[in-house]
Amino acid sequence: MRILWITGARGKRWLDQVNLGPGRLLGCLLLLAVACTRKVPDTIDRAFTSKFLNARDIEWHHSPDGHWLVNFYMERFDYMTASYTLDGLLEYFELELHGEEVPKQLMDRVKKAYPEGDVYEVYERNRGNSAEYIFELVDHGSLFGVDFFEDGHSQIIPSDDYRFTSRILVGD
Repeated sequence: MRILWITGARGKRWLDQVNLGPGRLLGCLLLLAVACTRKVPDTIDRAFTSKFLNARDIEWHHSPDGHWLVNFYMERFDYMTASYTLDGLLEYFELELHGEEVPKQLMDRVKKAYPEGDVYEVYERNRGNSAEYIFELVDHGSLFGVDFFEDGHSQIIPSDDYRFTSRILVGD
């Protein structure tokens, strides 16, 4: 089968001429079918709907660790993320913090540890019985995270973690 290139509105080609044999065509169709059939399990969807009744702009993702992540909008909190296990248990929910919402003692700790770094985003992750704070930083051209736990210890989230692999590294 031969697929011709298609020209967009501005004259830019977005699909070049490609030759696909029957085996490759069948493989592409199977891959497309599998990619389009991944559906959020009903138990997870029901658990989410009962917990976040007024959620809007809902977008589901299947994470590399096997959990289902959902990004959504809640009027009081803006955008949030929630993580569900395969059996429909809410693992945590996360919301972005701004300005005064970020605990001062943690911001001071980050600035002391990374004096040349810039705080990109800060999230509070609530696990029901505990909370942690995740600071996304850009330091010397690298994006990474620092996870602060209630007991006082912290952990580096490396830039190759799946949370950061889709982000662009900033130049020196």
